[in-house]
Amino acid sequence: MVERPRGERLERGSVRVRWDELAESPRKAEMLFDLVMHAAYPGRVRTVNGAGGDGGVDAWVADERRALEFKSFTRLGSSQRRQVIKSLGRAARREPASWTLVAPVHPTPGDLAWFERLRERVPFALQFHDVRWLESQLVQSPGIARYVLTTPEYEVVTALRELRAEQAALLGGVPDLVARLAAMGRRVEEASPIWGVDFAWLDGRAAVTVRPRPTAPPQHITVHCDPAADDPDGEQLTAAVTDAIGYGSGLVLEPGRITRVDNAALAALGLPWEQVGMRLPERRVGTGFPRPATLRPRDAEDRFGRPLRLSLTHATVGERGMVVHGRDTTGVLTVQLRLDQPPTADPGDGITVGLALRFALGELDPGDVVDPEVLLRTVEALDVLDHAPGMAITLADTDPIPLDPAHRVPTEEFSALAVAVRDVVLIGDELGVVLPMPAACAPRHRHTVAFLAGWLRGEQVPLPREVVACHQHSNPDEARAYLDYLTSDHGARLDLGLTGLAVTVAEVTIPVHPLHVGISRARLRDPDEIRAALANGDRIITIEIIPAPDAVVTGCRTPPTPHVASVEDGQPEDT
Repeated sequence: MVERPRGERLERGSVRVRWDELAESPRKAEMLFDLVMHAAYPGRVRTVNGAGGDGGVDAWVADERRALEFKSFTRLGSSQRRQVIKSLGRAARREPASWTLVAPVHPTPGDLAWFERLRERVPFALQFHDVRWLESQLVQSPGIARYVLTTPEYEVVTALRELRAEQAALLGGVPDLVARLAAMGRRVEEASPIWGVDFAWLDGRAAVTVRPRPTAPPQHITVHCDPAADDPDGEQLTAAVTDAIGYGSGLVLEPGRITRVDNAALAALGLPWEQVGMRLPERRVGTGFPRPATLRPRDAEDRFGRPLRLSLTHATVGERGMVVHGRDTTGVLTVQLRLDQPPTADPGDGITVGLALRFALGELDPGDVVDPEVLLRTVEALDVLDHAPGMAITLADTDPIPLDPAHRVPTEEFSALAVAVRDVVLIGDELGVVLPMPAACAPRHRHTVAFLAGWLRGEQVPLPREVVACHQHSNPDEARAYLDYLTSDHGARLDLGLTGLAVTVAEVTIPVHPLHVGISRARLRDPDEIRAALANGDRIITIEIIPAPDAVVTGCRTPPTPHVASVEDGQPEDT
């Protein structure tokens, strides 16, 4: 194999692979084959872990159901042919659509005839990628052989040195510096087919950002950030790194946040971590989506309640497992279904399933419109789920997957919201008005919405004492009647019929007619002024009636039932 001494400049030509020597280093051979397959099938191939036997499949292209088997030998003797036949038999158990042997062999006519006879043994197509195919792939991706067979860190060290020199000189001005930065990035990127490298100058310092290349196989990586104990964003940063690596959520780490990274391909680049940032793209899977699902409450006797219908939109995949993302029909509720891979290869270890629900009614844009009846179904289902001891999610063509949360106290958030949404639906049905949702369910409008709904149902709806006052211009006889009726320490009950009243909900004005107001104990605000007006012989006297401090004020759509007079502390209370 070719080994480049430290400090020797690596030219951009292809590195010639000595296949016989590579066969003596199985790990390097496996790495090279792996990189070639990911370059040939970008984003479509999955490398199969061969620990303990790979079952005749080293890589799998799911959309073609193509199985690939890697062999590092360079000839097809009797021993090698037996290995191929054994691998082919194991792969046949997976029922692939095709099986491809990848081996750096210069096949003889006899080798090709032997491989042709293998086609008669299996019901699927066979293909042989020999040394010519491999070398053609390496010509298209010269960085693969250079990365596997040489030492790449010289490129990064040299590029950083040149970057500092460029910044100090700036002989060609900023445009020339930008072009040189791009050229240095391309040169280093050629040295690593796994990680792309971008150079920049930030705040007077050279900065490097690394990112996995789209054609690279998935990498095992551990990022150490070690935030300070008093860093308010430290916990959030650690969680974001975990999600990005473990579940493919995507992340951008600025230079200065990383202390080190455990990854063989990055270690080979010899990066100065204090100057390095990282960009981990979202590893999204769209195949098989959107997909319907239902979420149901499950009681202690394993009975299921009414379903909440969901649409699963996509998934992200990382080292630890997968997160499936979805939402309900309103878009207000988002769902994350986390599937953790079993910790061992033991078939008895099942996948761990976790569920996170996020209800974000208050985060919708002001222009968003939600059907209140559809929202009501979601909120009622969430209210039941909030109190249920368990739940289950069902995907298309699957049995219910139980989701039993740890012991928790219900939030009670959805009970009050369900009442408010139910009231909005009633108001729209009865009055023919369209209240904007979700604005009408905002906490500041809930009291008014509850009043309107109770009024429509014919209920005695409580009203705040401070908003009820009666102003009336009376003649002297009426003024004397009010003085006789309401001037006592206790006051008296008063029933009023109001017209022309309207309330506003989310900028929508709604008439409330008729409204019959009952005040359990009404009083005159200033009886002495009324007496003075009568003594002066005024013909028009202003009367202001208010609830007593301990009064109960209610409103109703229909007149109240005649009140029965009672005696309290020797004072009569009239109707």
